[in-house]
Amino acid sequence: MPTADAPRAAAAPAAAAARAAAGARPAAARAPRVTIRAVAEHAGVSRQTVSNALNAPDRLSPGTLERVRRAVAALGYRPDHAARALTSRRSGLIGIRVGSTAHRTAAHPDRLLHELVAAARPYGYRFLAFDAPYGDDAAEIAAYGELLAAGDVDAVVVADTHPGDARPAWLADRGAAFVAHGRPWGDPDAAHPWVDVDGALGVRLVVEHLRARGHRRIGFVGWPADGAGGDARRAAWSAATAEADGTRGPEVTAREDDPDAAAAVVAPLLGRPDAAPTALVCASDALALGALTAVADAGATPGRDVAITGYDDSDLAAFARPGLTSVRQPIRLVAQTLVEQVLDRLGVDLGHRPAPAGLVPPELVVRASSAGPAPFDAAPGPAGARATAA
Repeated sequence: MPTADAPRAAAAPAAAAARAAAGARPAAARAPRVTIRAVAEHAGVSRQTVSNALNAPDRLSPGTLERVRRAVAALGYRPDHAARALTSRRSGLIGIRVGSTAHRTAAHPDRLLHELVAAARPYGYRFLAFDAPYGDDAAEIAAYGELLAAGDVDAVVVADTHPGDARPAWLADRGAAFVAHGRPWGDPDAAHPWVDVDGALGVRLVVEHLRARGHRRIGFVGWPADGAGGDARRAAWSAATAEADGTRGPEVTAREDDPDAAAAVVAPLLGRPDAAPTALVCASDALALGALTAVADAGATPGRDVAITGYDDSDLAAFARPGLTSVRQPIRLVAQTLVEQVLDRLGVDLGHRPAPAGLVPPELVVRASSAGPAPFDAAPGPAGARATAA
């Protein structure tokens, strides 16, 4: 980490001599520093409200924000982050790994980092991002060790959990404050705090939506077994279609989370006159894009002849044509919960109980790729060749 340069030994006597030659007078006594408590009392609000006004003004009503700003101006308040760090012996930083993920087209990691920064700011904390190879627990643990030993970070957010993840146990054994973004896959007895989106609920919402549109052959497009999110979404589709007897369609696996890979496995499904799916639930927006392409290449109309849904509600979903129905992850809520959980473990006064760890519910965003009713006929053909329910 960068450090300030040490002052040169000769600088002090030279500066003293210069002051003596110039007849420098002693500096006037400084007025006592104005505190957040004083600003809060002057404005008639809580200290947390003052912190929000300084760091996240969009969280306050215009009237409250203006009242705090008048108090700040009247008292001449200036934050002193350096003094706070010295007295608390804390850096005010939370570490998090950034870089590649399991799915190269996923857009939510960037959005998550943005929301994490915004959520931590009102409490005077910032994020320190570092790079380590995805899936290399040893390399990431080595980075944790350096950052924690040097006091560069006070806590860590562990991102992208996976089966056999060694990072949480290492941090817990050392008494480090941390929270995981992602459930402890394969370790139901894990005691550390974690936050994850309820992927099974998201897929169930998709299946219920498709059944309500009249679909009775609902297929699935996933990626190879990963023991984590992909498997959980596949299992949720299987359970939801099993409960609705007679609605399960074909199930295929793309070689990777990639549009071309998805198109290659979806295309053969569309040539089966009596068994072609009327809808496809895709484990990601990237796979859904490939499914949209395969349906169009078969001469059918995506969204009319075959409904397609994705997962993540990335920018890909909004820009697709037709617009892609997708499961939206509540990134802001996830970030807020992660920050509150880890700061609570640091003993930071949040002013309220931290948001509960565990699963948070997603939201289904319906667009044109699945908005219409299911077709009467299951076999895709040239656009306009199949009747649709009125």
